[in-house]
Amino acid sequence: MSTPQFELNMDQGAHFSATINWYGGGTFRAPIEEIDPGYPTRVRVTAHGLPTSSPTPIIISGVQGANILNSRNTAIDLCDTVDDDYFTVPVSTVSCNWLTGTGEITYSQPTDMTDCTARCQLRSKWNAGEFIHEFTTENSGIILDSNDGSIQLDAPSADTTSMNFVKAYGDIEVITSGGVVTRVARLVITFSREMTK
Repeated sequence: MSTPQFELNMDQGAHFSATINWYGGGTFRAPIEEIDPGYPTRVRVTAHGLPTSSPTPIIISGVQGANILNSRNTAIDLCDTVDDDYFTVPVSTVSCNWLTGTGEITYSQPTDMTDCTARCQLRSKWNAGEFIHEFTTENSGIILDSNDGSIQLDAPSADTTSMNFVKAYGDIEVITSGGVVTRVARLVITFSREMTK
């Protein structure tokens, strides 16, 4: 499987923050046990295991009577966790009559990054020897959250003020406590220079 690539923008003189989620913890699939019509629609799947710290992409399929819930053309809906058994989807089912026992959810589980570190070096070219900026967990440039598999990159305005490039490239690598390195994402960052100073 190829490494996913993300295109981001960075403004000179402004705080830079970007978050990606690493959903490499396996696939969860389970039948829907209850749908409460309304907006948003409340769905019950016992012990669904969905993250609580951010909305999570899921696929809903096989629902009858409230077909509007079914993901279209493998499109993915973002759901919000209510508790261990319930979540909501931003779809209106006010006029629907769900056929009990139909439907299931599928989602990719977040990767557990407990005791992991991460790093990312921005370079003007993939093969450039020197880097423009370095994000690491050690310098607080990267924050890892195992709950939703999020990897947050941060650069304070003091750092972006001194930067000067057109495009930068970098790989986000996560390192386990045992030293195993995984390239999670590739970044392409377009830099917007500050005009008013």
